[in-house]
Amino acid sequence: MEKQKRKKRIQMKKNQEKGITLIALVITIIVLLILAGVTIATLAGENGILTRASDASEKTKQANAEEQVQIAVVGSIGTDGNLENGSLKDNLNQIENISGVPEEITDSSYPLVVTVDGEYSYVINKDGTIGEVVTREGIQVGDYVNYTYDENTEGYNLKAEESGYTSPQTVNQKSEMKWRILNIHPDGRVDLIGDVSSSDQTIYFRGALGYNNGVYLLNDICKELYSNSSLGIYARSVDLEDIESQMNETGIAARDAYTNVVQYGNTKTYTGSNANYPNLYAQENGSGFNLTGETEEERKEQTKRNGIGVNDDGYTSPTEETSSKADSLTVTQSYYYFSNTPASYFKDYNGSSSTVREMIFNTGTYYWLASRYAGCYSSRADFGLLYVGSSALRGSTLFGSNATTYSNNYRVRPVVSLGSNIEIEACEGENSSTNMHQISKK
Repeated sequence: MEKQKRKKRIQMKKNQEKGITLIALVITIIVLLILAGVTIATLAGENGILTRASDASEKTKQANAEEQVQIAVVGSIGTDGNLENGSLKDNLNQIENISGVPEEITDSSYPLVVTVDGEYSYVINKDGTIGEVVTREGIQVGDYVNYTYDENTEGYNLKAEESGYTSPQTVNQKSEMKWRILNIHPDGRVDLIGDVSSSDQTIYFRGALGYNNGVYLLNDICKELYSNSSLGIYARSVDLEDIESQMNETGIAARDAYTNVVQYGNTKTYTGSNANYPNLYAQENGSGFNLTGETEEERKEQTKRNGIGVNDDGYTSPTEETSSKADSLTVTQSYYYFSNTPASYFKDYNGSSSTVREMIFNTGTYYWLASRYAGCYSSRADFGLLYVGSSALRGSTLFGSNATTYSNNYRVRPVVSLGSNIEIEACEGENSSTNMHQISKK
């Protein structure tokens, strides 16, 4: 009997030990699983070692790609502080796995978008700066965008001593305006253009003052009347560059072939009473004084090469300077004229080349472009501002090199640019003037 009891006690002890062993094993497994989970999370979680290492590796690769592009750009800046296109092409092509470098880089290649290793894209601007590429999805040229501007009840005071007109003018803000996408740049910047109609107010420019200040004043008027300060968006006037940036090779070729006494881009020299010029023209590319070149190529080479362009303001505030007279004035033809601008001159959007033409020319009215021109005629040169007149791209003479003054009045048409800090949320359904894309600040 005692023996049996003893056996039972031994068996019970063994069973207890087995139970304890199983519990310990289960606890050990649970602890190991917890430790494994912690380890995995530490290694591969959202903020884990492997994830952070991967992010660090990605950032290093991206920084290396950007640095290579920056080195290529900096190494292409000449002694005059400007990018040398040939050097830039050669330097960019030294970067391994780069794409987007044209066979020939010209001034019209900018902004230039290049991609390194198939995933890191950068925008190179003509001034040597490198910008961020913003992806714009769900929007296209011609779409309507819901842009609103700050209210201005006082209008813009356009002084006679600045416009050249015989009396001051008050330019009033248009209360309602529809905005459409005019351009989507390679770096993601989006240009919107406001509508214009025959019922809108017109403003006058006259004489050498009108020529000197016209571009600045048109931009300043639009800035004062159609900017949105809370979004950091500042308006300007539409200009020739807006139109030319949407021209295709056919349109640019038609521009370059335009001839009126001399061909676009060529020169003519005036002397005596026909050698007057607005003072700003002396600062512009293509102007020349007392040149000695005997051939057209020599004269073109001797004209001003590093001055301002026809779309540049020219001044940081309006000038009261008017005109001057030269012994010998050489003028480069920057004027060209399209009487009925065809859709075939523009890039295709939405499967059609008429999108841009419709926005620019099918307004049924006339409006200024913030762009100057110089036109060569047989006995004199004309200086003026460009404008769009229904289906035509043409110019309005304000000052002749024979010292004659002219005036004209057209409407104002604003443009705003949305940078990388502005989000554009595509509308649901078909875009229209009543179902527009929405914008907001990031």
